[in-house]
Amino acid sequence: MAQVFELHFNPKAKEDLIFDSFCYTPANVYEKRLGGLYLVGELKNALPQNFRLLDNLAKIIKGKFYAFPVQPIEEGLKKSLKQANEFLENEVKKDNTSWLGNLNFAVISLKNSNLNFTKVGDLKILLLRGDQIINIGKKLELQEIEPYPLKVFLNIVSGKLSTGDIVFISTKEVFDSFSKENLINEITQIPTEEKFSEKKLKKILKNKEKILSEISGVCLLVVLKPEFLPKRALSFEKEAPVFPIWQIFKPFVTKIRNFSKVSKKLLPSKEALKIPPPVIPQKLLKKFRIFPKIKFSRVSKKKVILILALIFFLFLGFFIFKRGKEISLRETQNIFSEIQAKVNMAENFLILKDEKKANLLFKEAWEEILPLTKAKHPLKNEILTLKESIEENLQDLNKLEKITTPEILFEFSEKEFSPQKVVGLDRVLYFFNPYSKDLYKFEKGEKIRIETDQKFNRAVRFNKNSISFFSEENSLIFLKENRFGEIFSLKFPYPDFSCNDFSSFGKNIYFLDGKSGEIIKYLSPFISSKDAPELWLNPETKKPIGGKSMAIDGSIWILNQKNNIDRFYLGKYQETLILDFFPLPKNIEKILINRNLPYLFLLEPEQSRIIVLNKEGQIVKQFQSEKFDNLKDFAVSDNGIIYLLNGQKVYRIGN
Repeated sequence: MAQVFELHFNPKAKEDLIFDSFCYTPANVYEKRLGGLYLVGELKNALPQNFRLLDNLAKIIKGKFYAFPVQPIEEGLKKSLKQANEFLENEVKKDNTSWLGNLNFAVISLKNSNLNFTKVGDLKILLLRGDQIINIGKKLELQEIEPYPLKVFLNIVSGKLSTGDIVFISTKEVFDSFSKENLINEITQIPTEEKFSEKKLKKILKNKEKILSEISGVCLLVVLKPEFLPKRALSFEKEAPVFPIWQIFKPFVTKIRNFSKVSKKLLPSKEALKIPPPVIPQKLLKKFRIFPKIKFSRVSKKKVILILALIFFLFLGFFIFKRGKEISLRETQNIFSEIQAKVNMAENFLILKDEKKANLLFKEAWEEILPLTKAKHPLKNEILTLKESIEENLQDLNKLEKITTPEILFEFSEKEFSPQKVVGLDRVLYFFNPYSKDLYKFEKGEKIRIETDQKFNRAVRFNKNSISFFSEENSLIFLKENRFGEIFSLKFPYPDFSCNDFSSFGKNIYFLDGKSGEIIKYLSPFISSKDAPELWLNPETKKPIGGKSMAIDGSIWILNQKNNIDRFYLGKYQETLILDFFPLPKNIEKILINRNLPYLFLLEPEQSRIIVLNKEGQIVKQFQSEKFDNLKDFAVSDNGIIYLLNGQKVYRIGN
C-alpha cells in the first residue's frame, strides 16, 4: 500500500504539450498479487492525431499487466511493455511518427517493498530516503535515445525499498524547477514515520506558487506507508526469497524431543511375551544345513537416538545443498537476464548507428557473462550462445578480422637460419638474430645472405635508403645498398644506461631507457665516442618509466607497461591514449610507425594479432589468426602491407 500524490502544473498552458499521470490500484484479490501500477507520461510537439496517445498507451500497459495476476510481477511488466512496443510500432507503420523523440514515459509497479520500473525519454525517477536523494533512474539513462519503433521500452530495474521511502517521478521542466528552488530537499524533510503530511506538502508548494505557475508538467510522489513495510536497506537487485530450512525438519525435531514416548511404541518392554522357538523335525535337520543361532541384543534408546540424529543431519545436508543449488541457479538466471537486457539495449544502439554506446554495452556484457561460462548449470548452453553472439558483435564493432589461412610470403628452413627480428625498407626486408652474425635480405621473392662479422640487437629504418643497426657493445652501424658503413661507438650519457628500444627521426637517433624513463638523443653527423648525447625530455615533465617500445613521427610514442600509449612532443608529455578495445590488450610488445602512413601499428603475440590504430587511439583494423602462434616481429611497407615474422614463417597481410 502507498500514498500517492499527483501534481499537475498548468496542463493547458501549451497547446502542443500533453502530460498526465495514471495510478491503478488492485481491483480484486487476484490483482493484489501484482500490487499497484503508476504511469507518468509526457508528449512534446503533439499533433492532434496524438492527443490520446498517452491514454491509449496507459490502457494497454494496465490491461496487459493485470491480465494474468498469477504470473510473477516482472513477467507481467515485461509482457505489458512488449504490448506497448507493438502498439507504437503499429503507429509508425501508419506513418504516425511525430511522437518519435517527443515521448517521455515512465512505468512503475509497486508491491509491498518490491519496486520495478522502466522509462523512456527525459523523465527523472528519484528515491527520497531521509536526507538522501538517489537517482535510481540513472541505470536507464543510456536508453534515453531517439525511440525506435521495435523497442521503445527496453530494460526494467528492480529494487527493494524501506519504510517511508518516497519515489519521485517528474517531467524535466518540473524537475528543473524543483531543483532550482530546492523543493526536493524540502520534501525530504516532511516526516514519514507515521503519515506523509499532505498539509505540509501543500504548504511547501504554496510558498513557491508564483514560480510553479510558470511551468508545465507533472510530478508523481509515491510514499510507502510504514505499517506495510519492514525496514530494509536499498538494494537494486533481485533477491531470492528466504525460506527457513528448520521448518522442514520441525516434525523430526519434535519426534526426537519426545523420543521416550516414541521408543515405548517401537521397542518391546521388559514384560513382553516370550515366544519359544519352533521345534524343527529331525528329518529336516538332516536334510538341510542349519546356520547357528544368532542372538540379537535389545537395541538401546541411545543408539536409536544416534541413528535418528544421523538421518536428521543427512536430510538437513541434502535440503541445504538442494536449496543452495536453487539459490545459485536463481542468481545465475537473474544475472543472465540482466546481461540479456544489456545486449538488447546494445543492439538497439546499433540500429540507431550509435556504435560507441553499443560497443560499451557489449564489452560490459562480455565481461559479466565470462564468469558464468566457467560454471556448470542448466543454463550453460544458453550462456555460451549469448557469449558467442556478444563476441560476434564486438568483433564487428572493433574491426577484428580473423584470418583462417593467412598468406605465407616465404619460410626459412630450420637448418638455414632462425630469424628473431625483421626491419623493412618499403618492400625490402632484412632478417637477423641477436645471437648470430647472419643477416638475410628478402627482395622480389629472393632470399640473399649478406656477409657481416657483427651481431645486431636492434634495427630501425633510418631514411629512405638505409637501415641503422645497434648492438649491446654500444656500436651503431648503417647499411646502405647492401653495404655496411663505418661503425660508430656511442658514448652513453650515464653509467647505468639501459636500451629498451631505439628509433630515428630526421637525421637523429633516439634511445629509450625504460628503467630511468629517459629518452637520449644523438645528433648527426655521428662520430665515434661523441661526447654530446642529449637528455631529450624536459626535467619537469612526466617520464615514461617502464616504457617497452618507441616510435617517432615528430611526436615520440611510447608503449607503456599498462598497454597504453604515451605521446611526447618537444620534450614534454602531451597525452595518453587508453587502448580500450576488444579483445582487451594483455601484453602488447611493439609499436611501429611508417611515416608515409597515418597509423600506429601494434604487435601482441599473446593474443595472436596485429592492431592498427589512428593517432587518436581509435581502432582502424585488427588481424588475428590461430596461425600467428609464434609472433616475433613485424614490418610495414610504405603502402600499408604488413609483414609478420612468425617462427620460421613470414606472413603477408595486404597486397
